[in-house]
Amino acid sequence: MADNSEMRAIILDDTEIRYELTRKSVKNVNLRIDAAGNVKVSASRCVPVDYIEGFLREKQALILTAVRRAEENSRRQCEKGLQTARQYVDGENLILLGDRYEVKVVISGIERIYLDDGAICFHVKNPDDTRHKELLYEKWLKAYQHEVYEEICRQIHKQFLQYKVAYPEIKVRRMTSRWGSCRPYKGIITLNSRLIETPRCCIEYVVMHEFCHFIHPDHSAAFHALMTRMMPDWKQRKQILNAITEWN
Repeated sequence: MADNSEMRAIILDDTEIRYELTRKSVKNVNLRIDAAGNVKVSASRCVPVDYIEGFLREKQALILTAVRRAEENSRRQCEKGLQTARQYVDGENLILLGDRYEVKVVISGIERIYLDDGAICFHVKNPDDTRHKELLYEKWLKAYQHEVYEEICRQIHKQFLQYKVAYPEIKVRRMTSRWGSCRPYKGIITLNSRLIETPRCCIEYVVMHEFCHFIHPDHSAAFHALMTRMMPDWKQRKQILNAITEWN
């Protein structure tokens, strides 16, 4: 009989971890985590999922350490690549909320960055200092991410007041395999920093997804029913997000 695989999710230390479960002719439950942080499990067809996930919980320290290390390594590689590729010069494009903004550089004694009618304006003292422009942009972008994410989270949270869900701590960091994560027992939602490049409807979908985990910390039928009740078009939004392969 041919091997078959499926993607599943498990909560380990309040962190959602997706893993690939492959059913094959093996004696033991085997765990492998590749360099990209992908968790892969193989087990015989007769081994119950509850047993497999009990095994994963026993190995959670190892799994979480490996996944987080892979995410950090990928973040550093991405940042290194971006530093090489971007020059922050006139005519270059940067993407925010699904729209392309043209870079405009102005020599100025007062340094700042702001959005203006489809352009992102860099007021800098030395337009030839690429690294300095990059640091200015990173600082501005971090503040912009928090502003946009907080606004959307506040908006979505209003729908969960009926469930007495307290407003969570919102964290932002670069992630390689997920757009967001929820730690329901600690009241923390973490959003991928690169979500800021996707359309607002996609960010709203990810935030709604994570808030629903405060009610159902899994991907059960009840979770998806809640998603549909709270955001009837969530599947269409997810398709838009999945289609943005340039960021994945």
